[in-house]
Amino acid sequence: MNKNKGCKNILKLYVFLLVVFLLFGFSANVATAASPAISLTPSSGFSTIMISGTGFSSIINNNITVYWGGNSIPTFPSKIETDYGEFTAIINVPNQTDPGFYNITVIDSQGLQASAIFTVINMTGPEGPKGDTGPQGPEGTFGEKGDTGEQGIPGEKGDQGPPGQMGILEEVIIIFAIILSILSLLLVYFHPRKKKPF
Repeated sequence: MNKNKGCKNILKLYVFLLVVFLLFGFSANVATAASPAISLTPSSGFSTIMISGTGFSSIINNNITVYWGGNSIPTFPSKIETDYGEFTAIINVPNQTDPGFYNITVIDSQGLQASAIFTVINMTGPEGPKGDTGPQGPEGTFGEKGDTGEQGIPGEKGDQGPPGQMGILEEVIIIFAIILSILSLLLVYFHPRKKKPF
């Protein structure tokens, strides 16, 4: 009698464990079948972002990769694994100085993915007024003398210039020669020749 009762208790225990196992498997499948989604905190800024994901695969060693505008980026922690389909990671904004809307996409090892838009805000303020001109700085020192350059190509020979004017000395010499010639002619003309005796 007691033996049969013990067998029934063991059978009930097996049935209970089977029901628990089926319920656990069903809940895991439901978690896996849920649509993956991510949320960004904050959704706009220019520094760091915390990404929270749900609805991803709950299998063991399910790794997460984060993409910024189609390119994978570093995360903290460097290796992200889901915990029952959920995860949390932190990233730095790659385009801190380029305001605009950027798509963040998360993909797990099973191909499940989700995306969200992050807005990089413009932190550049308005241009300030132009300042006064500062005083002139001190004169700089002379630089070192450079190397002598190569000799250039000789230029073409120019046209011959017009004859130069006669110098004063040349004019005096010519005048003096003319005067001597005139005097010689006069001496010859006025000086009578002596007749030779026969």
